[in-house]
Amino acid sequence: MNWPIDTEYSRLERQLSDRLGIRTVRLLLYYAPNGSAGLTDFGANVRLVDNATVSNGPVTVFLDDNGRGRLVPESTSLVVDWEGLVGTRHASVGTGYPEASGVPMAGSVTLVEVTDDFAAGHYVYHFADGSELTCTFNIPTPERADGWWDGDVEYDDDDDDD
Repeated sequence: MNWPIDTEYSRLERQLSDRLGIRTVRLLLYYAPNGSAGLTDFGANVRLVDNATVSNGPVTVFLDDNGRGRLVPESTSLVVDWEGLVGTRHASVGTGYPEASGVPMAGSVTLVEVTDDFAAGHYVYHFADGSELTCTFNIPTPERADGWWDGDVEYDDDDDDD
């Protein structure tokens, strides 16, 4: 599969959460499956520890099925929360996984770089039938994305590989 990352909606967000300067860090990852497997939308919302950075990466965090239809990160890791996103012709974007594959039995996210205005890496879903889905990302903050097409950010054709 070759699903390009949606450069309009995918981004790194750093939101000031209190007066102490702590910033909540989120990776919003959206891909354009172009109707593959009946999907209109696919991706993940990932919350990292406050003020997260990765400069001497890569850092890999393992994700396990919690038995309730969610993948959860290792308890003492850089990733605080993982939420799969899916949309079909019959349902708008919501939390969950494609009906055909179901919830992956495990996964991992590898963060190669997380700076104040940029994040890059990939995640892998492992399914019970032995198949895998790898999704890469290379995303700026909304402020840096203003220069996405005029040379401020090097465009990388991020995609999903099966």
